Amino acid sequence: MDPRLLTPIPTPPAQRWREVRLIYLPRVVFALGVMVAALLWTRWVAPATLVAEADIVQADVRSAQAGVLASLKVAMLQPVRAGEIVGHVATANPRLLEATLAVIRAEVGMLSATMQGATDRQRVVLEFERLQLDWMSHRVELAALKGRLQQTEADLARAEPLHRTGLVTDESFDQLKTNRDALAAQVNEQSRLVAQMEPVIRSFASPDAQTAGLSSETALAAAIKVQEAKLRLAEEELTPVALVAPIDGVVSLVLRRLGETVTAGEIILRISATRSERLTGFIRQPIPFEPKPGMAAEIRTRTTSRQSANTKILHVGPVMEAISPTLLAAMRLPPMQVPEPGLRIQFALPEGLTLRPGEHVDVIIR
Repeated sequence: MDPRLLTPIPTPPAQRWREVRLIYLPRVVFALGVMVAALLWTRWVAPATLVAEADIVQADVRSAQAGVLASLKVAMLQPVRAGEIVGHVATANPRLLEATLAVIRAEVGMLSATMQGATDRQRVVLEFERLQLDWMSHRVELAALKGRLQQTEADLARAEPLHRTGLVTDESFDQLKTNRDALAAQVNEQSRLVAQMEPVIRSFASPDAQTAGLSSETALAAAIKVQEAKLRLAEEELTPVALVAPIDGVVSLVLRRLGETVTAGEIILRISATRSERLTGFIRQPIPFEPKPGMAAEIRTRTTSRQSANTKILHVGPVMEAISPTLLAAMRLPPMQVPEPGLRIQFALPEGLTLRPGEHVDVIIR
């Protein structure tokens, strides 16, 4: 019988599925596994050329003059803007200021006494200069009141947290508040009086020397100018020095508290920027290639949801430098007694890549 005439026996579906599982499926799975492994190795598991760190931008707020920290308007982790006033330093010593004002007050009184017995011919000029001396006396008194008010406000600010904890009695705290309010009222009244007298003084014209017999170059007028300069100096010393934030950021360190004495140039607080401008890394020796500005690189974050972005080299250091301890720790290298040198490389921060200052990333230079 011709076998070609026989009806072929159908293969059961189970047998065909068994052949697919045993013959074809392993080959397909193996091919897919190789492709996935190659993709992961080339895109995610490729060894990094170096570890870089997002630069930390910080600025210190310092006092330009020695004095007492009169006010501090910010606290830890509080955001600030560039140009914002974060505090004031009272540069005038209350006792020294009071002594200076007492000297000015005495000299102004002496000048007033010398004006007694003037002739009628000199009366016009002397009356004008007497008005100037009265105005200066009121300004001296205003400066003294402002100095006492600043000292009282500083005492009240220091006593407030002590009063909340029970270390200062209610009577003492109320007395401080009463003194503060009384001095504030006196300062307001004295300021109003000085402000009312100022336009009158400014509007007076200097009398003619021929009719009055006295010019602005006389000894009395010169002495008044000297006292005016001393008074302006005392008023400038009374004005607190403003502490201004130099950059936008967050207060990351507070070294001085309200009421503490600070020296000129001393750091009072530190502000850290919330965004880095570039990335910095080091290539360890031996250097496998010669990096140059403009070379392409890939940045990979170390977060749970990994991000990657392309960038380029901005600058290459001219000398070998000691690698920073934070980068050595990020490289998982054992601590060494002698600093390890490396070649500094700076990268541009890619747009859209969210990095905190100080965060470590892996860099692959192409």
